[in-house]
Amino acid sequence: MAAIPSGKRARTMGRQDRRYPGPPADDPSADPLTRTRLKFAIAELQRAGALTGVRSRKLSTRVDPGLIDAARRRTGLSRDSDLINAALAVIAAGDDFGLWLVRQAGRLPEDFELAL
Repeated sequence: MAAIPSGKRARTMGRQDRRYPGPPADDPSADPLTRTRLKFAIAELQRAGALTGVRSRKLSTRVDPGLIDAARRRTGLSRDSDLINAALAVIAAGDDFGLWLVRQAGRLPEDFELAL
């Protein structure tokens, strides 16, 4: 096994332990609903113990630049790694609203009326 030069190790160690910061709270270009979804996704994944707390896995891929630009506008995130972490978090946390809504069928009593 080849030794890693100390200079290289020092440069990469700081990058590996950064946590996902979430979308910038004060970025006026970020969509508020998207920001909320990201916060929810991260919180759910933390509660479930799915996050390790370190960003140590390197990913290399080719993506459509238009897709990246659209995601940056929507989220307000500028760094590629933050953007990819956000996308993966939203996918991993999921959105169970549709399933929840279907399960609510028949939950109200038959004599329930809305006071309009």
